[in-house]
Amino acid sequence: MNGLPRWAVLPAALGALLVVLPVASLLTRVDVGSLWPLLTSPGARDALWLSLRTAVVATILCVVLGVPLALVLARASFPGRRVVRALLLLPLVLPPVVGGLALLTLLGRSGLLGGVLEVIGVRVPFTTAAVVLAQAFVALPFLVLTLDGALRSHDTAYEDVAATLGARPTRVLLRVTLPALAPALVSGTVLAFARALGEFGATITFAGALQGVTQTLPLEIYLQRSSDPDAAVALSLVLVVVALAIIVAAYGPWFPQVPELPGAQRPDGPPSGPVPGGTGTDATVPGVTASGTTASGAGGRPPVPLVVRVRVPGRGVDISLDVPAGEVVAVLGPNGAGKSTLLQAVAGLGDRSGDVAVTIGDRVLAGPRVSTTPPRDRRVGWLGQRALLLRHLSVTDNVAFGPVSRGTPRAAARPFARALLSDVGAAHLAGRRPHELSGGQAQRVAIARALATDPDVLLIDEPFSALDVGAAQHARLLLQAAQRAAPRTTLLVTHDLLDVAQLADRVVVLEDGRVVEDGPTAEVLARPRSAFGGRFAGVNLLVGRVVAVRDTTASRAAVGDAAAGVESGPEGGAAEVWAAVLTTAFGDVHGTTEDTLEADAEAVALFEPRSVSVYRDPPGGSPRNAFAVVLTGIEPHGPLLRVWAVADLPGAGPEQIAADLTPAAVAELGAVPAERLWFVVKAAEVTVLHR
Repeated sequence: MNGLPRWAVLPAALGALLVVLPVASLLTRVDVGSLWPLLTSPGARDALWLSLRTAVVATILCVVLGVPLALVLARASFPGRRVVRALLLLPLVLPPVVGGLALLTLLGRSGLLGGVLEVIGVRVPFTTAAVVLAQAFVALPFLVLTLDGALRSHDTAYEDVAATLGARPTRVLLRVTLPALAPALVSGTVLAFARALGEFGATITFAGALQGVTQTLPLEIYLQRSSDPDAAVALSLVLVVVALAIIVAAYGPWFPQVPELPGAQRPDGPPSGPVPGGTGTDATVPGVTASGTTASGAGGRPPVPLVVRVRVPGRGVDISLDVPAGEVVAVLGPNGAGKSTLLQAVAGLGDRSGDVAVTIGDRVLAGPRVSTTPPRDRRVGWLGQRALLLRHLSVTDNVAFGPVSRGTPRAAARPFARALLSDVGAAHLAGRRPHELSGGQAQRVAIARALATDPDVLLIDEPFSALDVGAAQHARLLLQAAQRAAPRTTLLVTHDLLDVAQLADRVVVLEDGRVVEDGPTAEVLARPRSAFGGRFAGVNLLVGRVVAVRDTTASRAAVGDAAAGVESGPEGGAAEVWAAVLTTAFGDVHGTTEDTLEADAEAVALFEPRSVSVYRDPPGGSPRNAFAVVLTGIEPHGPLLRVWAVADLPGAGPEQIAADLTPAAVAELGAVPAERLWFVVKAAEVTVLHR
């Protein structure tokens, strides 16, 4: 009763009684002594056998026609789809006798097609074939309705991953979609059979009641009712028992179950076997050799470059990106910036609207006047936040799925998969099913599966965000070691600074569907030039326009010799530090710069949260940078607390800056959200850069 309202019990019980009591009452009217002779009579025996045969054939017809029909209704987009769906489900609400009349007007002697069939010697009405058609006519909507609803709510991400592994549409349907929908398919099939077995009105109208030819058990019950009511009751009980036996058999303990998601209730244990250690250059994965190939033989081809152009006006996306061969590019940005659109364009998934051009190596996969290459032929690997392992396959078969889809014999693909599982320290998981894995174990298997097809480009979409810290670090090191052993062109979408620091060679920041920052990882993390890049790197970044730039003498006077003197440049020479003033959403900001800035040029001011002091009252001494702010929140940040605030100025936007304080300092401050404070930072701590 956990979570179940108590009031639901009464109407539930009444509903059950409404169905069960009328059926149970049949038992009170049956003469047990005369039951066996009745059941063994030629009429009853022929009717029961005919009902079972025709219901089975009608059900097979429903499955053969209904599964593709449900797929088209759920997945295809065409004008009038809702009207077609309504028409196909019409037999559910029509009286069966109307269905029989409709079949007669189509296939009868003077029907729309019946006259043509008569000419070639085919006569359908009042034959056993007519019984099958009548049963299929009324039963088909039950299967279509059940499967259509399941397909529309089904997560297509599994099918997308299968496509990137090289599976063709038919294989995806048979090996991914239908196994995942097995409960719905079984339910729809059982409903269709039960409806066909009990069909009466359409059958008697279209097929008549010829004993041994069209007289099914429901018709036999109808005819017996007028001459021998007790016999009709007994035959009704037989029909109930047969239908009940079939339903119980279909919904027994072997009924397909949907297993729990990987890691749903299983904690991440320590990785088994050798674990990649450290973050230095010697971190390796078991089975990855120094020559740059895995034990399974993947990684034998040289890396290739990637060029992608994505323009989707409806979403405000206009992205151009060139990735050199073997480079790992981290793609950062807020939600809605276009990151997923970029990855889907490379993989050939998702919405196909807009202008997309993709070139991998010397293969043009999409572009103007070019036939778009389907995902299965792009040689692109996908690793997402969810492992998306196929639940009906073992771990070994999940990893072997891609090679088999690309033509590798199963006998060779399974040892290949086991070798890759050994590479990622998951050999002991080979015989398990996905629901038996923890989140970290499932992601290790997903890494092996993504690498099993040796893709030219690897797309990684927040792969560790759902894992605990230990499992995430282990998976991160697996990818890092695999990349070092066999460099692969990679796009990495993440919100985790560790992913970028450990895996990425270059960082691209997207905002509002545009590239706003692009540079080497170390440079972007140390000197970000976009608002999101600054937040990601953990520094305060204020965008503004240059008000003034002072020369060396002025800068010494403004910010002190230590900040404005002569420092070592990048080549070991001298680099002058100038003083600069920006006007920003928080007011004027004073800082230092090594860039050549001009008045009114756009620039950014960077300073770390730990360099900010917080006061309740205006600070004395006329500090260079004192910002009136309003406290918005306080959150943990390692051993410190991060204090967030917005500008306390008329017309100020939502832009925030942060200060890192010790817990004792926050307790002493005693501030609460919406309270006015002062943030103070020395000009020597502020770096001004070109934007």
